[in-house]
Amino acid sequence: MAAFQNTREQTEQKVMVHLLTEIDRNPSFTQRGLASELGIALGLMNQYLKSCVTKGWIRASQLSPRRITYFLTPDGFKEKSSMVTDYLARSLTFFRDAKAQVEEAFNNCHKQGWKKVALVGEGDLADIAKLVSHATNIQVNLVAINSDFTSFDAVMITDVVNPQGTYDVLKGKVEYNHLLALRLLHISKVAP
Repeated sequence: MAAFQNTREQTEQKVMVHLLTEIDRNPSFTQRGLASELGIALGLMNQYLKSCVTKGWIRASQLSPRRITYFLTPDGFKEKSSMVTDYLARSLTFFRDAKAQVEEAFNNCHKQGWKKVALVGEGDLADIAKLVSHATNIQVNLVAINSDFTSFDAVMITDVVNPQGTYDVLKGKVEYNHLLALRLLHISKVAP
């Protein structure tokens, strides 16, 4: 539950940073356009805007009955800066931790004589694994969860959205010792 809460807070912070940045860049944006760009419901966008107004981060000015313009307050600039700093620090920490854990996993693969590793899950973690592989003799390929894994020596879970679900599907397809689950994903990997 703590991992979900952390992800939820990070997602909300990401939306708020994007919202505050957009208000700073384009005060006469449309709520519908920004909601669509962020992939959230219009009602949720409205709640975020109201929250920002209540917290004193933005002010609204009604130009017409159907048109409102928003602008950042000094507190809004300060909060946006703090959120961006926090986001960058978290991103850098994630990159360092992920790189170290992928290097450790690839070193273990090397010791086992494994040279071909399938990556299941697109995104930042898969990109980090690809980068790390360039400095090793490990060949990585991004594959779908329903792939045939017989041509691979090992399978690494790089799905950060639903790592436990991905593990649960793969544990029936890949030998236990050949299924690589990085610690940062907090996967409950119980031996058969």
